[in-house]
This record gives sequence, C-alpha cells and structure tokens, in this order.
Amino acid sequence: MLSEKSVAMLEARTYRADSDWGVNILPLGSIYWHDELPETLDLLKTPADMLIIYAMFAIRLKLWDSETLSAQDQEMWDAVRQQVPNWALFNRLNLSEEQRLARESAEKQVEKEIESLSAERGDV
Repeated sequence: MLSEKSVAMLEARTYRADSDWGVNILPLGSIYWHDELPETLDLLKTPADMLIIYAMFAIRLKLWDSETLSAQDQEMWDAVRQQVPNWALFNRLNLSEEQRLARESAEKQVEKEIESLSAERGDV
C-alpha cells in the first residue's frame, strides 16, 4: 500500500502524549496533532502515498463520528495500520470533551473559510 519511504516517514511519527494540536484547513479540514502529520514537502515527494495518508485522516473523522466504514475504507485503514502500527494517528481514535469542542470549532472555522473563498469567487 505505502512505499517504504512513506512507511519510514510515518514510523517516525510516534505518539507523544504532550503533542500540541492544530487546525489544518486544507486538505484535512479539522484538527490534528503535530506528531501525526508529516511535513507537506515530505508528503509531496510521494504523491500517491500523500493521498493515502490524507485519506487516513478522513477515515479517522468517520471513526470519531462513530460511522461504519465502507469496505474500501476499512481495507485501507487495516492495511496502513498493519504497515505502520505505531503511527501516532492510531492513538487518537477517541476525543476528550476538550478535543471534541476544538474539533467542532476548527471545522466551523474551515466551513467559514470555504464559504468566504466561494463568496470572493462569486460561487455563492
């Protein structure tokens, strides 16, 4: 699924309980922790893997929302988890109340940004 280069990059992204979180407007549109997401320049070196990595964040959003994953999403989740089981992303499958509120706030911020961009372009 992932290249050896990407596996090594994600293996280095191990869980740190004290990691700060931030908002990633595009492409994630939600919160993430700094120990989870590789640098964009590193991701751009493996475009196919970059899409898989971003898809993993999207799948995690579904898990946070207690959605049942499609067979394709579940297959991808399982395959990547098998390749990089210690990736920090896999340690945050449940949110605390504070994190849930931060997520809601971040996603509202993302919605406003997208609406603003659409309005500027005249799409609305």
